[in-house]
Amino acid sequence: MRRLLLGGLLLWAWPALAAPLMASKVGDMRQAMDDLTAAAMNHDMQLVKEQPIDTAMVKRGFDDPHVRIAFIGSETAVRWAEEVEPRLLNLLPMRISLIQRGNQVVAMTDDLALWQEAFKDSPGLELLQAWEAELREVLRDFAGE
Repeated sequence: MRRLLLGGLLLWAWPALAAPLMASKVGDMRQAMDDLTAAAMNHDMQLVKEQPIDTAMVKRGFDDPHVRIAFIGSETAVRWAEEVEPRLLNLLPMRISLIQRGNQVVAMTDDLALWQEAFKDSPGLELLQAWEAELREVLRDFAGE
């Protein structure tokens, strides 16, 4: 009975759970980084930094997790945040994690839903929603490259 009740509660709560934006494609990490860079450029953004998590872990004796973090951003996003809600500057540049699993590379953003909830009564909400829409388009282009 407890399992049925717990299962029912989880199904009922499922739509309330937020998730990061994700896209995947067949290929290797190098090609995925190139495609992500091109997708960002399609939206007037640029790759600010690439952080190869995998090499640092391998140097310390761990298995290669095949993970990279790409930081993308634009001068426009910074200026808009400065004007509208300076507290959101700590989200810039935006992060996209790339994880390779076999011949697939998954690109995943941070989940902005909690930030949107925290700023629901401020002009920062519109800014966060615009960033989320832009990230969705970047990932769409990434998957289509």
